[in-house]
Amino acid sequence: MQHKEPTVHRLFDLTGQTALVTGASGGLGRAQCLALAEAGARVIVSDVDPEAAREACDRLGAAGADCVPLELDVTSTESVNAAFDVLESRGERPEILVNNAGVSLRNSALEATEQEFDLTLAVNLRGTYFTAQRAARTMRGRGGGRIINVSSIGGLVVDGERSSVYDASKAAVVQVTRNMAYEWGRHGIRVNSIAPGYMRTAMTSDLLPSQEVEERIVRDHIPLGRVGEPADLSGAVVFLASRASAYVTGHTLTVDGGWLVSL
Repeated sequence: MQHKEPTVHRLFDLTGQTALVTGASGGLGRAQCLALAEAGARVIVSDVDPEAAREACDRLGAAGADCVPLELDVTSTESVNAAFDVLESRGERPEILVNNAGVSLRNSALEATEQEFDLTLAVNLRGTYFTAQRAARTMRGRGGGRIINVSSIGGLVVDGERSSVYDASKAAVVQVTRNMAYEWGRHGIRVNSIAPGYMRTAMTSDLLPSQEVEERIVRDHIPLGRVGEPADLSGAVVFLASRASAYVTGHTLTVDGGWLVSL
């Protein structure tokens, strides 16, 4: 029988697969959960706050998503391991991991504190690293999987003042994505990252404190003429989670409205 290539629709189909999203109660996390669910995946909605995870799952469920909440603190390897143990005890072994949990603590390089530095690196880098590691150990024994690390344009360029610690953490995410892709490709595990530009979420509200500031940022930095919305990540996350990107690994996909090309 002649081999039949999948149709474009089937390339993006995630039916029968399970995706774990960290930091899923925030705006970007919920948007990515919904996109994965709409592509057919069962979604594990995880967050450090179990009530926030339940509320996010309820909202996603009302929108038709097949999801289940999970408590997971990415800064604690004990919590990460316990969360994966719970999933495995239920027979759930995610083929897709979206490392979305992150913090954005902005301060000048002259004023940044040790506490701000340590928390930012603990969530954005350490949490991403060890959650990916635990997921990969499971994926390795099951023929592979896909890991998507959420970085930032701040991991590629200086995205403004008061960003040195945040940008350092996200630049590290870009690099460990490459290293993981290099090491884990032999196990069938693809590792990529998404680098969003300014997105309209609670975490970026301090970066967009007024209409005047937003208009200036858009005018100076964003050729597409608007700040991003969480749903703008939907296509990127489904692409990197699906067979549509079967030959893509170690890549950082910018979703920034053209910010980088405007520099």
